[in-house]
Amino acid sequence: MLIYSQQQSYLTLYRYQMNIINPAYAGAEGKDVLSLTSRNQWMNIDNAPRTLVMSFSSERKKNLGLGISIESDKVFIENQTFMYIDFSYKLQINETTKLFLGLKGGGNFYKADTEELISTSNYLDPSKISLSRFNPNFGAGLYLKGEKLWLSLSIPRFFKVKRDKDMMISAKERIHNYIGMGYSFDISKDFEMKPGIMLRKVKGLPLNKEINNFFAYKNKYEIGVSLVLNSSFSVMSLINISKGIDLGYAYQTPSGNILSRLNLTTHEVVLRIKFENLVKESDTEIEEDNQESEEESN
Repeated sequence: MLIYSQQQSYLTLYRYQMNIINPAYAGAEGKDVLSLTSRNQWMNIDNAPRTLVMSFSSERKKNLGLGISIESDKVFIENQTFMYIDFSYKLQINETTKLFLGLKGGGNFYKADTEELISTSNYLDPSKISLSRFNPNFGAGLYLKGEKLWLSLSIPRFFKVKRDKDMMISAKERIHNYIGMGYSFDISKDFEMKPGIMLRKVKGLPLNKEINNFFAYKNKYEIGVSLVLNSSFSVMSLINISKGIDLGYAYQTPSGNILSRLNLTTHEVVLRIKFENLVKESDTEIEEDNQESEEESN
């Protein structure tokens, strides 16, 4: 029997943690950016997919960028932990356009506890063997960042590795290819519209096409929608809590297929911290306090 299913988790709010799929994004947002994501998929089903992601990226000297990403993905009896280090190099095309070249290295700690499977036979099932192994891998990507435009091309994992060594089971991780782009339009002085598209291709499966659009107000509040054709519909939001701290939320539901009748919902939350902005805000507050003290003393 040949079965195809989702192998890699796919974040709805991927654009706030893009170095997960594209190592060239490391350092593209500036110095010291930490992102934390929790995704609970199909919450009304037991043992449904759950994903926890932590990523950190930093712009370094000599046009270099460095990133770290850890992704824990649990589905029923399977538990995977992806750990990677990202490197990027920045090429300044002109005053407003930069091209980032990225490499990703690391691997996947894969574990499957088959003891949780229920057998209807009295005989020993040869497939009920607990699996545990580490699969090294590497990836690469390009990220073009302009004043209003961004373009991303990446293959986060080049190797098509097996998850087990047993001859009776053949489970392979297939290569995923990503192409995405977006643009920011000024509607007025305070409002922006940010449409985007992300294409994902895996061998043996149809092209996955996502279209999304955000509306931003003074770069403090964002709200948007996302449509994965023949798959899902999402409503997304992002709030700038303070300078350097953003909180995002996405609600996703299936659409256009059999799953839409099952009332399956997915919730995703992301917290992003830009430490450089926090330091600037702290320095500004100190300067204002010093000015007030000087005025009072005078």
